[in-house]
Amino acid sequence: MRRPRSPGLRAGITVSFTLGATVLATLAAIGTHAVTREYLLTQREDTAVRQAFVDASSVRDGLRTSGVSVTDVLGAVAPPSGSELLVRRDGRWYSGSLQVGGDDVPTALGDAVASGTAGVTWTRVDGQAALAVGVPLPGVGAEFYEVAVTTELERTLVAVRNALAAFALSTAVGGALLGVWASRRAVAPLHAVARTAASIAGGELGIRLPPTSDPDLATIVGSFNSMVDALEEQIQREVRFSADVSHELRSPLTTLVTSVALLQRRRDELPPRSQQALDLVARELDRFQQTLDDLLELARLESGAAGRPRVRTGATSLARQALDASGRPDVPVRADGPGALVDVDTQQLARALVNLFDNADRHGEGLVEVGVQCTGDRVRFLVDDAGPGVPPGERQRVFERFARAGSRGSLPGSGLGLSLVAETVRAHGGTVRCAASPLGGARFVVELPVAPAPAGAAGTAAPAARVSGERA
Repeated sequence: MRRPRSPGLRAGITVSFTLGATVLATLAAIGTHAVTREYLLTQREDTAVRQAFVDASSVRDGLRTSGVSVTDVLGAVAPPSGSELLVRRDGRWYSGSLQVGGDDVPTALGDAVASGTAGVTWTRVDGQAALAVGVPLPGVGAEFYEVAVTTELERTLVAVRNALAAFALSTAVGGALLGVWASRRAVAPLHAVARTAASIAGGELGIRLPPTSDPDLATIVGSFNSMVDALEEQIQREVRFSADVSHELRSPLTTLVTSVALLQRRRDELPPRSQQALDLVARELDRFQQTLDDLLELARLESGAAGRPRVRTGATSLARQALDASGRPDVPVRADGPGALVDVDTQQLARALVNLFDNADRHGEGLVEVGVQCTGDRVRFLVDDAGPGVPPGERQRVFERFARAGSRGSLPGSGLGLSLVAETVRAHGGTVRCAASPLGGARFVVELPVAPAPAGAAGTAAPAARVSGERA
């Protein structure tokens, strides 16, 4: 079962800022709305009660006048806009309009006023919120009610609610934008570390993180640079040790080669068993010399030595020269598209290609074809053999030093050929990999950057030196 992918650091920071801003804005909006609503409702109730007592006083004075009907008294009172007046006297309801009647007065309010207590309550009239105030008028044997529709208050509360919602939404958006900005600032040092680490992994051991005035990052920068310094020193020490050992072995090796050469001149004078031993020593000495040469070349590549200058040459021409120099003039070179130019050390790269050719002959039952493909800013050299191929699990390991995949361990070779190919290609800014060939065997793909040459410029083919390669 595939594990769900966790969000990245930038996404986590952005989400945290967004959620935090949303929660705070929501809580602030809810609290503000509750306080504002309570304040407006209280103010509206106080205003309605004061107005109701004023109007009740006018109605009471009017009812004390003999011969005046309740309807005339209600008509003489001018209530505020949106308010309606009602009077209950002797069990009968009187209203100042046809829109509001006794049925619109809440029962609880009517019972309270009938018992001699003034009261106020919220109700609904024709689906709209209204405030009903009741005032007993014992002096005239009546009950006064004033019902005020609070449509303007509802509109005010809706406007406040919408404004607070817009505030909460804009705060959440602002929190998200702030989170994006903060996440970029937070991971910028990590990106600098990642770029520097990638450059170091690519062989640029001299690169360091720039100094910083940030006290929180100064320790990290210093520790990283110290680690790289120690790593570079250790690598250089190992490279020097390998080079020193290889150079120290050259003197005794030269002596052995000279001695064996002398014995080879007088081979016919030796008995058969001595001749066999001499042949065995000669073969192993050749193998040892090739291994030493490969180790020296690997040490030089790893140390980043400048070596010979790069030459701009055609990729197809380079492949053809490598085949001719290694004694394989009959192997076809298949080029797809126009010839591409590459800036390479022709001797180094030719040796790497010959190592691949020898690998195909030794372990792949023969070199079949060499292809050259150019795609965009990259050029590929394809080396196909006729063997059984390399198992997928071994395709990466074959480029390790002294690695012998499958039957390779039973065949001669130093085990450094393919590792030397990998180091050479890497030094040229390219990659090498092993894959399955459409022809049935193994395919080794060397990919190099195309030289930045003007359109139509012809490559200058450098003469290829006579090279040989040791197979892994």
